[in-house]
Amino acid sequence: MARIRKIKRVPDDGKNYYVVDACFLANRFIPEDRAPDAHGKKRIRLCNEWWDEIDKQLSEGTARVYIPDICVAEAYKTLAKKYYSEGWFKSSQDYNYWRSKMKEAISTSVEELKKAHRKILYHDLESTRDVMISVDRFYELFFKNKKNVSLPDLIVVASAKYLVDFYDIPKTQLHIITMDRALRDGSKRIQQVPNAYDPTVEADAREKVFE
Repeated sequence: MARIRKIKRVPDDGKNYYVVDACFLANRFIPEDRAPDAHGKKRIRLCNEWWDEIDKQLSEGTARVYIPDICVAEAYKTLAKKYYSEGWFKSSQDYNYWRSKMKEAISTSVEELKKAHRKILYHDLESTRDVMISVDRFYELFFKNKKNVSLPDLIVVASAKYLVDFYDIPKTQLHIITMDRALRDGSKRIQQVPNAYDPTVEADAREKVFE
């Protein structure tokens, strides 16, 4: 049976849960005009269209975002690379501003954590023993399907499976958002993996996925 590759803006039960990779996260904090060419600008714009949708759901209480800890580190690395190596950010002030914006968005203050009715929109996920065991298993599955997926992206997949197995999140409401085409395409062939979307692929454009 073919998978349904649609996401309901208002789920029938509970929330939409998004597991995001480092590039998708970092692109939220790189202004489109910093990219040096049309291709880079388009990729950032398409990512932000998805982020606008996710942020709207977060504000309405119908979504939650999970970020594996390694992806948080990789996202900081991506911003640093754009400044120090590739020159996308033209000044230290510009770079530090957007780096701080990312930190502010994904961090939760102690004051908020102490509240009785705390609202935490972004959750980091540790690379636990169960996640690392799954990485090895998923490497074999992706390899058999001739998809070469990086270690950080395998951790994204393993973390998503962890949420299904240990947090009882319905697979139909859990969505992997990635900029890795091999992960996106390979997940379609592995039944136990939730749907993975790449916002830069035409078939995964916001207006085609969300309903």
